[in-house]
Amino acid sequence: MPLPEFHFLNKPMTMNKLAGIFAPINIPFSLDEEVDYIGLSKNMQFYLGTELNGILLLGSNGENKSLSDEEKIKIVETSTQLVAGRKTIVVGVMYESLFLAKAFIEKIRHFRIDYLLVQPPFYFRGKFTDEDYFQYYFELAKISPFPILIYNAPGFTGVDFSAELINRLAELDQIVGIKDSSKAEKELSSKLSVLTGTVNTLYQMLEKNATGGVVSLANFLPELPVRIYTQYISGNKEKAKILQETAIKLNSLISGKSGVAGVKAGMDAVGLVGGELRLPLKRLSAQEVEKIRNSIQEIYPNEH
Repeated sequence: MPLPEFHFLNKPMTMNKLAGIFAPINIPFSLDEEVDYIGLSKNMQFYLGTELNGILLLGSNGENKSLSDEEKIKIVETSTQLVAGRKTIVVGVMYESLFLAKAFIEKIRHFRIDYLLVQPPFYFRGKFTDEDYFQYYFELAKISPFPILIYNAPGFTGVDFSAELINRLAELDQIVGIKDSSKAEKELSSKLSVLTGTVNTLYQMLEKNATGGVVSLANFLPELPVRIYTQYISGNKEKAKILQETAIKLNSLISGKSGVAGVKAGMDAVGLVGGELRLPLKRLSAQEVEKIRNSIQEIYPNEH
């Protein structure tokens, strides 16, 4: 994967609520495709015992687009009751209209959330200009009680924000960071906290003064990306590089190969509740889960 190039000026690596590793929480479903809130709670209890800095609820790994608003709100409620004040909480906002995005933010404003991760509308992307996107975030920033992170994920949306647009958005007080999964070279404002969206580039992005990452590997093996981060910020860069190579191997075999289904299989393999997916996404077979379990034990035996 080509490494996205980011350049920052005068941005020291300082600890803050957006520094470190975040797990983009998977939502377990039962056999009848209902949300398994008990399983979700069990997973949250596990994450509380880790050194993860925070969690992302209702992101792409959380099958956001397959959830009703009622389910989303209950997921936020269930998770914040357990995690609020103990881990940083980011909640995804992914709608195709300003009206619906505003309505959802109003529904969750009373929860103890730290940040929103806002994905831009993309279904009619051919009709939108940079000014349209700026106004979308500007209007949300005006009404949001929570600071906002930009979610730039062209692999999902087909929309890749330019550096000019991102830096213009950075001038808004309520826009504080970005989760950028694009491959384009960008020179970004030092006002933004930047989180990488894949463990494959975690080390390299830390070298470019990113503050951390939201990485799917953290859903089932949080110790590994956390160790990459902590070794790096402690100055043990060679150790961080070695751990990075291990993470890349595992990532290619699991989420890189099978996406959300692979991540859920990884969770099942280590004793967490991965659960079912909502069709047309399909769960991996028991044999594939066992193969993933063996891969984890062989490639990263430190924890398993």
